[in-house]
Parts: sequence; C-alpha cells; structure tokens
Amino acid sequence: MTNTEGAVPELLPCRNLAAKLVMFLALTTVASGLANAAVAVETVKIADGIYQFITAPDGYVPNGNCVAVITQQDVLVYDTFTRPSTASVVLAEIRKLTNKPVRFIVNSHWHPDHWSGNEVFAQAFPGLEIIASEETRQFMLNIANAWPPLYAARLRKDQADLEKEATSSLLPDGSPLTPEQRRSDEEDLKLEQEYVAEAATVHRTYPTLTYSQALTLYHGGREFRFLEMVGDARGDTVLYLPKEKILVTGDLLSSPVPYYTPPLSEHAQSLRRLSQFDADIIIPGHGPARHDKSYLELELNLLDSIIAQVRQAVQLGLVTVEDVQKAVNVDPLRAQFTHDDAKLNAKFHRYVNGMIENAYREARDGKKFEY
Repeated sequence: MTNTEGAVPELLPCRNLAAKLVMFLALTTVASGLANAAVAVETVKIADGIYQFITAPDGYVPNGNCVAVITQQDVLVYDTFTRPSTASVVLAEIRKLTNKPVRFIVNSHWHPDHWSGNEVFAQAFPGLEIIASEETRQFMLNIANAWPPLYAARLRKDQADLEKEATSSLLPDGSPLTPEQRRSDEEDLKLEQEYVAEAATVHRTYPTLTYSQALTLYHGGREFRFLEMVGDARGDTVLYLPKEKILVTGDLLSSPVPYYTPPLSEHAQSLRRLSQFDADIIIPGHGPARHDKSYLELELNLLDSIIAQVRQAVQLGLVTVEDVQKAVNVDPLRAQFTHDDAKLNAKFHRYVNGMIENAYREARDGKKFEY
C-alpha cells in the first residue's frame, strides 16, 4: 500500500476535471461514515509545563508530533496534526492539564500533517495567533486547495491495488500475499479512507503572524526562539527554548527514517546548525523525543554519506540515476535506523534511493541524464 507520509502524493492522470470531481465525490461519500473516527494520541511529559503528543497512524503518516508549552498566562502549541479530529483529542488533553487558553499556534511547515488541525484551536480560541515563516504561509496558500483531488486520486489507486492483490494473491514484487499482509493492507486502506473523508471537510486556517529568518517571543515567563531553516521543506520553523534547553525541530529531524525534499546539502547544513544548539532534549517532527544528539548526528551522517558518494559517482562519469543508486552504499548505517525490521528495511531502501536522486539532481544542476 502507498504511504504518503511527509510528502504530497503525485497526481495521477485524469482525462478531465469533471471525471476527477465525480471520482472525488464518490470516494469521499463511501468514506464519509468513517470520517469522525479518532486516532489514538499518547501524552508524554517532557518537562514542567511542556508536553509531547504522539499520534497513532492516521491514514497519512504512521506517527506524528505536537508539542504544548504552558506559560504563566496561556499555552503555545507547535503543530496541529493531519486531522482536525486528532487536534480535538489534543485540545481535550491540554484542557486536562490546564484551564489556560491556547494563545499561539506554531506551524513548522506546509505539509498537511503539521497544520490541518489549526481550525480546531481557532474556533475554540478566537483571537489566537498562528505563527509560521512567510515562506511557509505562501506554500500553504499555493498548495492546500490542490489536496482534495490529489488525495482522491491516490485513494482510487490504492483501492485498485488492493483489489489486484486480492485477486492475484500476489504483492507488487511478485511474492505471495499472506493473510497477515492482506489484513495490514486492508487496515491501511481503511485509515486512508477515513483521512480522505475528513480532509475533504477541513477549513484551511492560515498563519496570522509570519516572520523571516528569526523571531523571538518573550511571553508568559518563557523565551521562545523561532528560526527558519531548510529541512523536509523550505521555510521550516524550528523552536528553541533556551532556558529549558529544548529544541523542537519539525521535520528537519524525523524517525525512524529521515524525510527529505529540498536539496540534500541544504538539509544537511540545517542539521549542522541544530547540532550547535545547547539542547538536552530534541523533539523531532516524527518519533520519540531524544535526550542527546546521537540521532541528529546519525541522520546527518546518512545525508553526508549520500552526498559524498553521489558526487564521487557523477564525477567518475556514471550517467543515470539508477547507475548512481547502485554505486552508493549506506548499508552500514541502515541497521541503526531500522534495527533490521523487515518493513523498515524496505522503507529505508526506498527513501535512500530518493535521497540519492535528490543529491544527483543537485550535483547536475537539476538535470537527470538518460541514455
């Protein structure tokens, strides 16, 4: 089954707009009864007044993070998840922790799993400020309205893939479809149906306060430093709490396998910047909080290794992306990410191949050479 985590799904061919809209309405109608099914959220106390909320698989990503910082007067929330229903669960959890209002939302970047719940907080707290980089806000405006037909197209493809698996009793790689794999794929599809149905009703709620490069907020007895960096997207916002020595990275850092989108060397440079912060706790965009910099260093080592090997391969004259992918070997690092879990090994391989193509294009001025 397809996993869309962290990136926008590719638009599948559709002959005309009318057909696309009919398909979208049909798919979301089928799923509409599932739209309000809430996914589980785990609450983890990070420090006094600081909490991490971790979502279970939601049909878009296998996990995700939201962070609440309680100040003397109110609450700041960093990222609001893929689904408004999940944001509602988080809001209920926050209300168990404090009766203070949410005053600020921070959106780390434009990918939908980080801001689709904005509406829940804006409705509950009129006058709330939503903070993001100006570049992030522009990406949101440029991209968000394209998502409903994209999601519908992806759902249609995944439904067809599942039907093909069931008919042939074979996986796409030709291996036998086991009962366990079929159940897993059916569960994934159900989650995706729920997500597509809910995404069709999202009221996009955009940032109200933007900045470029850096912004410092002294509020409620805390100091919040917002820094714009390149990570899984351009215009990412990193949050640093200097007194608490807590760094919240968005998708500059993610686990168990790193996400990527812009040129890999720019992402690597951002990780180098993060490594200079005096931070005892690092909360990534996906995955558990880290209490040292070892995972940050591991992700940086992976990106640096791929970049170096790709440059060597293209300078030796290898022509195609496929040639370069065969020449790059990061297997010594793989087990540190996947711990030899079979599914994670496959995911790691896919993501590394994508990173290699990313670095290949960067090394050749965006070009992709073919025979």
